[in-house]
Amino acid sequence: MKNAELWLADCLHSVHRQSYANWECILVDDHSQDNTLSIAQSFVASDDRFCCISNKGTGIVDALNTALSHSQCAWVTRMDADDIMPPEKLEWMKNALGNRKDCVVTGRVRYFSPSPVSEGYRAYETWLNERVDRQDHWEWVYRECVIASANWLTHRDNVQFPTDVYPEDYSLVFDWYRKHLKVIGIDHVTHMWREHLGRTSRTSAHYQQPAFFRMKTARFIELDRDHTRPLVVLGDNVKTDLLKEELESIGESPVQIDRTEVKRMDSVVNPQVLVGVYPAPVDRLRLEEWLTAKGLKMGVDWFYT
Repeated sequence: MKNAELWLADCLHSVHRQSYANWECILVDDHSQDNTLSIAQSFVASDDRFCCISNKGTGIVDALNTALSHSQCAWVTRMDADDIMPPEKLEWMKNALGNRKDCVVTGRVRYFSPSPVSEGYRAYETWLNERVDRQDHWEWVYRECVIASANWLTHRDNVQFPTDVYPEDYSLVFDWYRKHLKVIGIDHVTHMWREHLGRTSRTSAHYQQPAFFRMKTARFIELDRDHTRPLVVLGDNVKTDLLKEELESIGESPVQIDRTEVKRMDSVVNPQVLVGVYPAPVDRLRLEEWLTAKGLKMGVDWFYT
């Protein structure tokens, strides 16, 4: 919680209303300068399942690790101070997870705001919900963060927030990908994401496009790059330029091919392909069919980025 007085009461009421009652909620105040702390303390005074402490450091990562070090439960989730839990969130998630330590459960998301939600956020909402519908999270892990930052439940042994690594939610998801955790997507809206101009994802450089490309590029090289094969970056736009720049900065020499010139790939033997374009559905299907016809499998030989 940091200067969250406008939204915190709504958030904590949504936690308090959970149909699953056996929870603890660790509230970490990140040096707020408004009424955040007093609002939190009022909930602590009325329900001993709430506990309020101060951040040992500064910022989201330190706050998350401070909370985790104080938690006592075997099953862990994260909540952000400006969002809302549907009343059955914890019940639905715990029932879906059972006692399986090798899984992480997530659900559908919905943005809400008094003003219209931007087309970009609506597109991300739709895309995340498609992953739940299709249960194909890991195939798309390099495209975007495939599990929303506060929309998951897993065993505490699977949760280790990095130190000074941002975006921290994407880093944690890559950690689960590395560990081959099974993602269970449940067909319920389990997180209400509040859209407003003060969201950290809007205001901090830690959550802007260059930070995401640095992370996904590094993780691809670490987890999926086969250095015996040539690497192709497919597309010619701002994103593919960023991707190519990041790859070259760590010693890779990718071949960049525009989508309109895909036949140039015929001369590249057994490539790995990073697809940096995301055209309209009809064109996207054609592109995917073309890659498949070349014997390339999504999530193994080619990846959306």
